[in-house]
Amino acid sequence: MKFFKAIVFCAMLAGFISCDKHHNEAPPDMGYDYYPGKLHSYIIYDVDSFSYRQPANDSLKYKFQIKEKFEELFYDNQGRPTLKIVRYKKVYNPNIPYSQMAWTIQDVWMANITKTDVEVVEENIRYTKLPFPVKNNSTWNGTAHADTVECDYNCKEFDVSSSYNGLTFAKTLTVNQSYSSTLIDYHNHNERYARGVGLIYKEISDYSYQNGSVLTPGHRYEGIHYVMTINSFGVE
Repeated sequence: MKFFKAIVFCAMLAGFISCDKHHNEAPPDMGYDYYPGKLHSYIIYDVDSFSYRQPANDSLKYKFQIKEKFEELFYDNQGRPTLKIVRYKKVYNPNIPYSQMAWTIQDVWMANITKTDVEVVEENIRYTKLPFPVKNNSTWNGTAHADTVECDYNCKEFDVSSSYNGLTFAKTLTVNQSYSSTLIDYHNHNERYARGVGLIYKEISDYSYQNGSVLTPGHRYEGIHYVMTINSFGVE
């Protein structure tokens, strides 16, 4: 009888230790903080945009700031919580500092943050920006919810430090949305996100080489090069 009681006691003790150990385990890191989507938060970006044209062999440069702010929370037609992203713009003027300019509304986007992904509607196209859990080398269809060409996104450089405009972010990741490089053309679309902040960098490069070689000195090409870099962020 004593032996039986000892076995029962040991089983109960083992179960208690197992439950306690399980209770103390940290929840899995899903990466939700890579896109916090906090209401009333904003990010201001410096934007440099180049448009290369042929046959004139010239280029047009545009410089401006974009402010993205999560201004409102509502429910979409599927009953899902949806963030309204209002995007404002200031056009660069060498004679007037940005601080003295007023913001003008550029457009309005929307974002759905779920347990499985982040979906952002940009210019009426829904993109899957991040999957959850997000991890290094993960791949997903970035246009799965859009009526457009399928595009595989890939997560690289996970939880690495990055710095922009004097701001240092301890943990960031890069999403490669599209990349190809040949002697004829070059395409590179990528975004970088920081934990606790969201999108901090975006690049869109699409151009072709007139001479058919990137190694040709003085080669001319046409297309665009668009870079958006975080300047500041906060809540208001």
